[in-house]
Amino acid sequence: MTMLSPAAEYQRQQQNPGFNPDDAHQLIKVTLEYLVRSLGMLAQKPARDSEIFKTHIARVLTATYVLQSSLDFERGGEIAANLFHLYEYSRQQTLKLMRNDDTAQIDKAHHAISEIFVAWQQIH
Repeated sequence: MTMLSPAAEYQRQQQNPGFNPDDAHQLIKVTLEYLVRSLGMLAQKPARDSEIFKTHIARVLTATYVLQSSLDFERGGEIAANLFHLYEYSRQQTLKLMRNDDTAQIDKAHHAISEIFVAWQQIH
């Protein structure tokens, strides 16, 4: 399965007549899907010096940043704060993996983000 960059995914979906770039829900869904895939790739423990490892580390960090910066803490309250902490957990586990820290729990981060993705899909 080929994984597109967020920009390429965005362009691909813009060509889909059902895609609305102004639909924040859909953009978050694509970013979550992207994050789940990259965490899944990292959970498979690719070689640290491989292009797969480097690419998916960067993708996780980028997707996490996008998701964290999209949260509305005023309107989202406790839910936004909880999501921020889950995204931060994923980011921290990715950084640990990047530093070759044996305590990195990418599997747990992948599982948590996967659950968020499933819930997000059920909203619409």
